[in-house]
Amino acid sequence: MDSAVAALAAGHHVDANQLDVVAGVPRITVRYTVEEDGNPDARAIASAAAMRAAVEKVGVTEKLVVLRRTRGRWITLRR
Repeated sequence: MDSAVAALAAGHHVDANQLDVVAGVPRITVRYTVEEDGNPDARAIASAAAMRAAVEKVGVTEKLVVLRRTRGRWITLRR
C-alpha cells in the first residue's frame, strides 16, 4: 500500500486508500485527484500505470482498473 500511495502522491492529491481481501485476493484501492486541465483521463491512466509499476516491485499484480467519477457515477477509463 505504501508503494501505491507514494507513486500517486508524487503527482496528485491522494484522497483515500484501502486494502481489501476479496475471495482470498488482496485488492488495493487508491482514490486520487487529477487536475482537469489538458487530458485528465490520459494522466489518470498514466499515473495508475506508474502506481502499478511501483507495486510490482514488491508484489504481484493482476487486473488494473481506472475509474473516473462523473456526475455521481463511476466510469471505467479505457487504456
